[in-house]
Amino acid sequence: MNSKINSKIDLKIQNGYTLETGNLIDESINTFKKTFLMSGVMVILLTILFVIIYGAFFGILYGFSDITTTLSNIESNKFSTITILTTIILSTLASAIFAPINAGFIHANHLARRNEDINLNVFFEFYKSKFFKDIFLAYLLIGFTIGILNVGLILLKLNYLSYLIRFLIGLFTVFTTPLIIYANQNFENAITKSIKLFFKQPLLIFVALLLAYIGVLIGIIALCIGIIFTFPYYYSMIYAIYNQAIGFEEKSLIEEIGQTEI
Repeated sequence: MNSKINSKIDLKIQNGYTLETGNLIDESINTFKKTFLMSGVMVILLTILFVIIYGAFFGILYGFSDITTTLSNIESNKFSTITILTTIILSTLASAIFAPINAGFIHANHLARRNEDINLNVFFEFYKSKFFKDIFLAYLLIGFTIGILNVGLILLKLNYLSYLIRFLIGLFTVFTTPLIIYANQNFENAITKSIKLFFKQPLLIFVALLLAYIGVLIGIIALCIGIIFTFPYYYSMIYAIYNQAIGFEEKSLIEEIGQTEI
């Protein structure tokens, strides 16, 4: 790991950092405007992929019968041990497998800020990068945690709190992916340092991500179709938070993504 960036992050953890909501909004919108078209195309492709994967999964698990019968089977078996274990395993794996694409959404904003070209390959770059292992392991752990907590809420008949749990964990781990891909942190350090960094500015990060969620929801208001293009704004805000909190070394014009050593 780069000792200079490690020292910088440790100083931020110790002494804190400054965030301004207005600047976060301005920066996130500026990069979002440069990325939303390509990111929207990626969301469409992912949606198609999810439909195929989940359709095949439910068909195999519950049978390829009519939809009413399938939904009845899901409802009647939702508290069975097999269903609970399957839910945890699948949600955990899904979180880990698609985490490199989330990193791609964040990195698209970095390229936009540097006025570099963005194409669909950007969203898949981290599957072949040296950061893949730590991204995968980080979100394997995060996904497992979310899965366990959500199952607990279901058993306690507190399903409605599952979204709150996801949001809170999203707050705590907001720095995790950027710390891995831009600060070369391993998955353990990325998660622990993300939590420590979050608690240096919890209120401002909460407000910023809440505004990002509202921005995403605007797409649902627009006949649901608009969410295809507003969804990536969440990643624009994550990038803006990291950039203002930690920042980048601007002396190098060469990104690590695509280099031969990755």
